[in-house]
Amino acid sequence: MRRVTTVEIPGHISGFWYVYKREDPLHTGTVGAGLVIEPGLIVSSNQGNNEKLVFNGKELRVDTLESAYKYAGIDGIPIKVSSPFELGRGYGVSAALALGGLFISFMERGILKSWLEIGRYAHLAEVENVTGYGDVITEIYGGGLEVRIEPGAPGIGIVDRVPVPSNIHVLTVELDKYTTLDMFKKYGNKIRESGIKVYKEFTKAPSIESFLHLSHRFSLETGMLTKELDTKLRELLGTYISQGRVLGYFVKKGLLVVVSEDNASTEVYKTISSLGVPKIFRLNFSGCRVI
Repeated sequence: MRRVTTVEIPGHISGFWYVYKREDPLHTGTVGAGLVIEPGLIVSSNQGNNEKLVFNGKELRVDTLESAYKYAGIDGIPIKVSSPFELGRGYGVSAALALGGLFISFMERGILKSWLEIGRYAHLAEVENVTGYGDVITEIYGGGLEVRIEPGAPGIGIVDRVPVPSNIHVLTVELDKYTTLDMFKKYGNKIRESGIKVYKEFTKAPSIESFLHLSHRFSLETGMLTKELDTKLRELLGTYISQGRVLGYFVKKGLLVVVSEDNASTEVYKTISSLGVPKIFRLNFSGCRVI
């Protein structure tokens, strides 16, 4: 039987979160909620190439990926990645690279591993490099709108799914770029203060509407969304919001996220183009998948 050497890993954008750091990194993670989106990273074997990672045609070294190989005790197979996401923009790319690289490296050697085991290696690498605390588990399980109710790696952390309509598009504009570590240095105290409050409120009545309302509040309270940008967005999107065609918006790191009904996405795309180059995604419900 031919070994499969291509996998798609979805992106993940947290709306709000709170970090639990514990002595055991497998139990370190976040509670919170976020959107799992596609199309995602397409990761495949690149045997014969001298570089371990070619990302959108460019040779890269990503420490989180190298750490994932270390934890798995395996030499990484050269991989090539086609991605609609850039690193450092808030899409969970480092986690996706770790998951995809490990999957390919095991499969190319004929070693069978479950996503739970692959995910634990990737989670350890994320925690070590401070590149993410909840992306691995959410990208594995998908679910569209996910809520992390217990922190930790796959098999330890617990992810629930919130029912959402299928006619939703997620539009993003990349406003700024900085690392997760820089984010925590800049907003860490405010993330702790706001994150636990909005998470508790969300769990009382979880829905896509409350998620967007609370993500907007979280991004304002932390400072990721400035009052000036918020005012501009209300001017740009006010009509769509009043019509119920835009469900809400927020900022994660330097990433603007706008959620609309699919019949409004083209108009919304044009409207927010004044802020940068938009991208349009669908919700992912399946998690990681072999293609």
